[in-house]
Amino acid sequence: MNTSLRKLIDGTTAATLVDGAIEPQAVLSAIRGSLVDLDLLAEEHRLSKPDTYTRHLLHADPNGLFSILALVWGPGQGSPVHGHHTWCGVGVYAGELTESHYRMSPGDLHPVEIRTVRRATGDSCFDSGHDGIHRIVNRSDSIAISIHIYGVGADKITTGVNRIYPMPS
Repeated sequence: MNTSLRKLIDGTTAATLVDGAIEPQAVLSAIRGSLVDLDLLAEEHRLSKPDTYTRHLLHADPNGLFSILALVWGPGQGSPVHGHHTWCGVGVYAGELTESHYRMSPGDLHPVEIRTVRRATGDSCFDSGHDGIHRIVNRSDSIAISIHIYGVGADKITTGVNRIYPMPS
């Protein structure tokens, strides 16, 4: 494990309380500090897939309190519209991503887009995992990489992070 990743793990560990609660500003500080470290990611963590964005697990807390992933987004690749079951800190490590935010009101059949934010290299954000709904897309013509820290253990990355919202065709 390299020094940059160790620093991110230590910063996230310090931000995580014993009961699994989190100090959002401390998580964002740890993420921001890692986004400038060019050696944070090994070459295998920078690889993309042609048909969908790629998740690379960088670290799983041994107590299941958080997991750190690198997501690699090819041109035009994006997530589904989703919310989180848990807290999530995100930082853009390379490239640029577009994040669209949605709301769901009583009577709505589908989430309604309310704003879009362009996130460049070095930008970060935090979602408490309660009511936020969003979608991330790489609208550029080059690879983008983001660092995600989720408040779940590695065993829950595929089932315990996202709630997917169906969208109209």
